[in-house]
Amino acid sequence: MPPKSRGVTSIDVAKAAGVSQTTVSRIVNGREGVSDDIRAKVEAAIEKLGYRPNLSARSLVTSRTQTIGVVLGDPRNSYYAELLHTISGELNHAGYRTLILSGRADTTEDLARTLWETNVDGVILTTTLLSPDDEGRIVSLGVPSVTMGPGAAPASDSISPDNFEGGRIAARHLLDLGHRRIGVISGPLGAASVNDRHRGFLLEFAAAGVSFDEDLLEVADLDYTRAFDAATRLLQLPEPPTALFCHNDLVAFGALNASTALGVGVPEDVSILGFDDVAMSSWQAFDLTTVRQPILDMAHGAVELLLSRLASPEQDAAHVLLPCSLVERSTTRAL
Repeated sequence: MPPKSRGVTSIDVAKAAGVSQTTVSRIVNGREGVSDDIRAKVEAAIEKLGYRPNLSARSLVTSRTQTIGVVLGDPRNSYYAELLHTISGELNHAGYRTLILSGRADTTEDLARTLWETNVDGVILTTTLLSPDDEGRIVSLGVPSVTMGPGAAPASDSISPDNFEGGRIAARHLLDLGHRRIGVISGPLGAASVNDRHRGFLLEFAAAGVSFDEDLLEVADLDYTRAFDAATRLLQLPEPPTALFCHNDLVAFGALNASTALGVGVPEDVSILGFDDVAMSSWQAFDLTTVRQPILDMAHGAVELLLSRLASPEQDAAHVLLPCSLVERSTTRAL
């Protein structure tokens, strides 16, 4: 391959291939109506000359930037890294670039402005911690979007784990092991996914005829440091819980390390249950019992929904709910 030169234009490619500049443009922009022989000549010329299309110029013609905004939550949470790896790979395969943006609640107005100014073709919201107002602000931009969560905008596509059933699975597992004094370290209760997990958890308690002690609920915003502190407070109570349900695996890692720091055995003294089943959960150092949400299926599904929306903007909104399941490892045991 020769060095990629910014000086090479579509006119140069057209001359080398013996075709018109319009034909080169049709091929570069993926349009039909060009014979295989001519397409092969143009592609050979592109390869030989090291031509790269001017994306800015292309966007003026097509009204597309071939860019998708992906709004992430806490980058320290490997859940988002796993999502992004799959999403960006599939978008790249489909010919799109990925613009990664922070989904912190305090930057939502800046986020909406950035999405508008960069003229992205679509948005995938991976974070579940945006409030309905924040999510609505982004959706109101009119940019095709997919929410990876319950979704506050019925007219927008969404794909989500069944958080409500996931909460029930968590409670059922710990109750079946004989635990009754169970602590919960949750995310912000204003987030729909967090609320659904907690509602499912409480419903399973009620179905078993067990009362949940609200004093054992700690809100940690799905943050490792806050989870470490929350677990420390719970485990230092005069009557500490015998089990902890953590609303994601990152929180569970904080609880595990707090237990170690306090000399509290897991699962001998306290059982710890996470939610997500990120890859690290299966590592020997953690071996975390957790409620699995289908992370890769969600990532694949989000890309499929968005590409379908871009191809058919008028189609009805799709709302996909995927099942959760229990993954038993060594951090929980029967009393």
